[in-house]
Amino acid sequence: MELICENGKGVRLAFGESAPFWLIAAHGLGSDFNVYTSKSSGQDGENYNGSDAQKRNIVLTLELGLRDYDKQIEKLYSFFQKDSPGTLIFSGDEHRKIRYYAEKVEPEAESFSPAGGSPYETRNVTISLICPDPKFYSAEDRLTQLAAWNGLIEWSLEITGEPFALTEKTNTLIGNVWNGSAVPMGLTVRFAASGEVVGPSLYDVNRHELMKINATMHTGDQVVITTGTGGKRVRMTSGGVTKNINNLMTYPPVWLQAYEGDNLFRYDADSGIDNLSVSILSTQAYWGV
Repeated sequence: MELICENGKGVRLAFGESAPFWLIAAHGLGSDFNVYTSKSSGQDGENYNGSDAQKRNIVLTLELGLRDYDKQIEKLYSFFQKDSPGTLIFSGDEHRKIRYYAEKVEPEAESFSPAGGSPYETRNVTISLICPDPKFYSAEDRLTQLAAWNGLIEWSLEITGEPFALTEKTNTLIGNVWNGSAVPMGLTVRFAASGEVVGPSLYDVNRHELMKINATMHTGDQVVITTGTGGKRVRMTSGGVTKNINNLMTYPPVWLQAYEGDNLFRYDADSGIDNLSVSILSTQAYWGV
């Protein structure tokens, strides 16, 4: 097993079975839920009220060789910075990832060896990572196209005097997002306009839920809706300017997600549906690795 940490600058550190950072132990990689119950006077047992998952605390124990210990511990201090988000990537049979913030880098108490001690002596370091979203995610996203423009140009191209089409729109109207896990998946829904579109929406066919934006889109405009944990927002890009438009979501707001199994979604608009292209980006989620 190998764990890879990637910071906000794209720099990576690998922890595994080789120098300079030997991975000795990793805790906090499984599922951990809080179960809430209540009890009435004279009642045998308790009533189940619900459960949730709190933030995840991943603790890594590394072993560093004393020969270049000062250099490597300084590398860890420089890599795990305060207020800087990072991604922990689990590299095994399946690649999974989770976002984190560094809580601490803690060397074990220093011990002093007699002169002439072994150059292969080591010292352990503990790294604590806090993950506000406790779920692990697949390293690869899945794209579902409900409506898209496909290019018709093939090379070599022969230009004649007759007009010809450069692109062709493919309308699916209904698309299926498959979730092979019991963990609900947040979605990234992208509406793109090639003309005027009023009131774009996405409908969950299985659960009869509607997510609609009360906005008018023009040629080149894009609306992106993200529905994942800790990232629910609606943004519109028009004329190169991006702004938040959460206030334009139909009230009460509905943040569609993909649940275990098949999830059928249908797009629509109050007007201009032929000018609308729709795609859904999803990432498989898990409670542990």
